[in-house]
Amino acid sequence: MVFQFGYRGVKDGRPIISTGGLSALESAFMVLGWSDNHEIPECGNTCDVDGCMQESNVGTPWGDMYLRLCPDHFRLLIDKRERPKIKWYAVDRESKRDPVTGFLNE
Repeated sequence: MVFQFGYRGVKDGRPIISTGGLSALESAFMVLGWSDNHEIPECGNTCDVDGCMQESNVGTPWGDMYLRLCPDHFRLLIDKRERPKIKWYAVDRESKRDPVTGFLNE
């Protein structure tokens, strides 16, 4: 519930999730023992483009990689622009992908 309905943002250069003042989310945060404006991991929660902290909302192939992208960087792909530098953890993740099946081997 928290990750589905929580409000995402960036505070001090780190991704966060907050309740936005919604009582159901406040209760969920309390159950988890989280304070409002809870810092979340960057990996898996933000766009895979280096330096981008926006929430990723699409997963798609771009060249030889499968990337989690925000709307702005997805637009670069659609416009057939050059792929920007990718975050180190996304490069590492993709290096573990099976070349035949496409599944991650972790």
